[in-house]
Amino acid sequence: MTEPLISLVCSTIGRPVALARLLDSVAASDVADRIEVVLVDQSQDQASARLLEQRPPSGPWQTARSGRGASVGRNVGVGLAKAPVLAFPDDNCWYPPDTIGRVLALLDERRDLAGVSGQQVTADGRPSMLRWLDRPVPVSRLNFMRTSICSTMFLRRSALPSAAPFDEGIGTGSPGWRGAGEESDLLLRVIAAGGDILYQPDLHIYQDDDRNAITDEFVDKMLKYGVGIGHLWRRHRLSVTQLGYHSARKLAGSGIRAAKGQRTLARSDMAYLRGVVAGWRGISP
Repeated sequence: MTEPLISLVCSTIGRPVALARLLDSVAASDVADRIEVVLVDQSQDQASARLLEQRPPSGPWQTARSGRGASVGRNVGVGLAKAPVLAFPDDNCWYPPDTIGRVLALLDERRDLAGVSGQQVTADGRPSMLRWLDRPVPVSRLNFMRTSICSTMFLRRSALPSAAPFDEGIGTGSPGWRGAGEESDLLLRVIAAGGDILYQPDLHIYQDDDRNAITDEFVDKMLKYGVGIGHLWRRHRLSVTQLGYHSARKLAGSGIRAAKGQRTLARSDMAYLRGVVAGWRGISP
């Protein structure tokens, strides 16, 4: 089998239906046979691992188990991956047919780049999850919140800071309160080491934006997200002015949502802000 050019490292737990869409998009890629899929299934029943075994892609693939936490799973996957370029798709994202091929072509042309980030959008083309910039720019300490999310990052293995590049104390499923920021932490460490990462907004990665379909559990989730982001600002000594601006927008949004009767969303915004303050101060919320 031909050596892979890119490894997709996916950590998943209990979502085989969503994963099926990701696998279908990999099969439809114009470079499908050069893509390695590394799936780390953290669920008890291993349903996602069985799905991959039952419908293997045309390129190489492998499955593994790990303890809980997205960062733990991704580190296990990175250790198994064989390609010189790594990506970290969420199990509920998927790719247009040309995205991965275009990423590889860009990295082949621009050997100076440590990586590339695309834009996450919904299936009908709306921005997903972030307020994405609409122009190509280098990813920086000032704009990373508008130019990158885990599913949009494509990094050269040679640019990673270690063989287990994700901090396992941060991110979804991690112990404690720091429920977000693991991909940004990695990105900022790559940049601090001198790596250049280009944001290319016409490189699309699909993911549904379901922030309006929420429950009360979303409030607790956003509290942990906030702690993770506050910790990120503290660890990397990022701009306090930028954090203030980011928080002011969230506070204003909470007021608008409360006025519209969107009480759970308003509460989630305030929980996020409480988490940001706690994370930045280095205390529990």
